[in-house]
Amino acid sequence: MFNKLTVMCVLLTAFFSQMALANLLISPTRVTFDERQRSAKVTVINNSDEQRTYRVIWSEKQALSGGGYNNLAQVTANSLSPMTRLSPKQVTLASGEKQTVKIAIRKPKGLQPGEYRSHLLFQALPNENKEQKSGIQINMIMSFSIPVIYREQPEQPKVTITQANIIKNANQTKPQIQVQLQRHNNFSSYGKLSAYIKTASGEQEKIAEISNLSVYPEVDTVTATLSLFKDKQLPKNAELLLDYQGTAEYKAIDFASYTLAIGE
Repeated sequence: MFNKLTVMCVLLTAFFSQMALANLLISPTRVTFDERQRSAKVTVINNSDEQRTYRVIWSEKQALSGGGYNNLAQVTANSLSPMTRLSPKQVTLASGEKQTVKIAIRKPKGLQPGEYRSHLLFQALPNENKEQKSGIQINMIMSFSIPVIYREQPEQPKVTITQANIIKNANQTKPQIQVQLQRHNNFSSYGKLSAYIKTASGEQEKIAEISNLSVYPEVDTVTATLSLFKDKQLPKNAELLLDYQGTAEYKAIDFASYTLAIGE
């Protein structure tokens, strides 16, 4: 009985996590400040069919080389949150209603050059159950966060692609492309990593892409895995071109490229 309940809870958690994400719209999903900017706005929209309350707080996270984050219990020397103010810190939204959250920065004197980042977290609070029903009661607090970045005396990020391999996963019907990127200074990059093959006519055909890829200062290397587009295949005896192109504030900057020969 216990095992069945455990499995049920895991499945329900995954289901409600996906549903809650669809029910909360956040724009933009990433905020960057330059040295002249002192405030920014984030809009949240309740896309669900019922009234929802969201707590707005800071969360400290450490990027992982394989993707994703570790949650940190305390602020670090490069946390942005100690020099910010949020308004409001909690919002209650009817179905379809939106609210703007303002982020203001108070830069301390003598701030050292570098990149400062915290994550703005929107925590959906459970609605009050006025009618208690029998059965399993699951109250899960769903939360979603976006990175907020300030750069003091910024430099253009320097990234290289050091290695690329074709990998085959037993659970995948198609091979994947595994790429290793290396950071060379203390400012994060942001962009899209694309894979192309040369066609018989000599043109480049895009076969895979990862968007919103960052290499943060706390990791030396990042490993990214690209899955082929649904209608694309990886040909034999071909040349694969990988291109890491900047987007947003780094639009039109070509961070790194790499060529891989594909054999039989």
